[in-house]
Amino acid sequence: MFYSAGRTSPTRPYRAVVRTEDPVKISRAATHDEIASLAYSYWVAGGRRGDTALSDWLHAERVLNDR
Repeated sequence: MFYSAGRTSPTRPYRAVVRTEDPVKISRAATHDEIASLAYSYWVAGGRRGDTALSDWLHAERVLNDR
């Protein structure tokens, strides 16, 4: 049974429904040091090749800013 704002029942009080399953996501931009550290780990994991600096940096930036 639904109750309108103007009608109440003495045995069943009106209860508001509150949604809590969608928490607010607060994001922040990654710092230069965080990106550099993750990009370095990608470079090491990739065999320390000299031609991957930009792609490692961009991948680290994307990963950290999408969290």
